Amino acid sequence: MTKEEALKRLAYLGAVWFGNSKQHFAFSAYDRLNGWNKLADKWKEEAEEEWDEAEEVLNRLVELGCKPADLQEAMKTIEFPFYDDPKQQIETDYNPQAVEELSRLHAAFADDVPTQKLIEKWIDGEVEHMAWEKQYMNYIEKFGYENFLMMMV
Repeated sequence: MTKEEALKRLAYLGAVWFGNSKQHFAFSAYDRLNGWNKLADKWKEEAEEEWDEAEEVLNRLVELGCKPADLQEAMKTIEFPFYDDPKQQIETDYNPQAVEELSRLHAAFADDVPTQKLIEKWIDGEVEHMAWEKQYMNYIEKFGYENFLMMMV
C-alpha cells in the first residue's frame, strides 16, 4: 500500500468510525427504551470511543498535511444499517477482519511512529470490542436469546 493509499484508507476509517458512532448511539437509545440497560450502556460506551477515534484520525490527517478539501470524499456519510433486534445488532457489528485491516494500515505507516502508535491503540480497542461481542454471542447461544435479554436488564 502506498503512502497516498494509506492516507485515503485512514480517512475512510475516520468516516467509518463517525458512522459507527451514530449507529451505536441509536442502538443504545433503542435498547435503553426497551429496558436492556446493560446492553445500552455497552453500545453507548462503544459509540463514544468510536467518535473519539474518528476525531483522532482527522487530527492526525491534518497533522500529516491533509486539508479539509482533501478529506471531503472520504468523509462523506457512509450508510450503516440500524437494527431493532439486539442479537442482530451484535452479530452484524462483529468484524474480525477489522484487526487485520488495521494491521495492514499499521505496516503502511512503518516510517511514521505517531500514526503507528494511534493504530496500535485502535487495534487494542477493536480486540476488546470483538471480545465483548463474542462473549455476548456465546451468552445467547448458551442461555438462549430470551434469557440473554433478561441478563441485559
